[in-house]
Amino acid sequence: MTIRPSLLESVQRVLQRTYGIPNGVREIGSYVIGDRGVQALYARSRPSEIGSPVGGARTLVREQAGQVHATVYLPDAMVRRLESQPPQYGLNDGNVDDFATLVEEIDHLLLVADRARRGRSVTLLELEWNANVSKYLVLSRFLAGRRPRLSVARRIWLRRQLFESVEYSDPDPRVRERYRRAARLAVQWLDRLGALPHPQQLRSLRSFFRADTAGRLDLLLAL
Repeated sequence: MTIRPSLLESVQRVLQRTYGIPNGVREIGSYVIGDRGVQALYARSRPSEIGSPVGGARTLVREQAGQVHATVYLPDAMVRRLESQPPQYGLNDGNVDDFATLVEEIDHLLLVADRARRGRSVTLLELEWNANVSKYLVLSRFLAGRRPRLSVARRIWLRRQLFESVEYSDPDPRVRERYRRAARLAVQWLDRLGALPHPQQLRSLRSFFRADTAGRLDLLLAL
């Protein structure tokens, strides 16, 4: 009997294949916690947060004794919504936002793990820029299903959902501007990437993943 991968595993596999990431995060489900888990974690310590405002999904990072520890918090209500409308069976207005959020947090986890493994730091802009590119790539894959590529109408719908209809509600204007800049850079990158032959797209994506913010800007200018 064939055991189908979980949604988390499917997302992880797409990202690792796309970016050529070594399999440094095993049993990814063990890195994900729900409401009770995040309450217990905050009772012990207050880690740094990456992702949605408090109350939403986020990646929690803590450095201790030279070791980086990270976990992803997915609210129970969000998980229930995704279970009721599984993205594996289609994306629509009812599940696209939750699925994009899940992809974003898994992407944060994989990027933090990669940078920790390489002994490199990572900026918040770098994380958000990467996540915006990854959301479009992964959701495109799920939306296309067995089709070789997205139709024009589906591509327009997905871009609107991910980049055009998003409202940034963080009270800090600097945070809102960082999110907007990350989205703008992602759109520019995706537009230029789409004009390349497929083998060159894959090489460019892997270079993009490994580069820091300055390196990515150089890559963007070179495309």
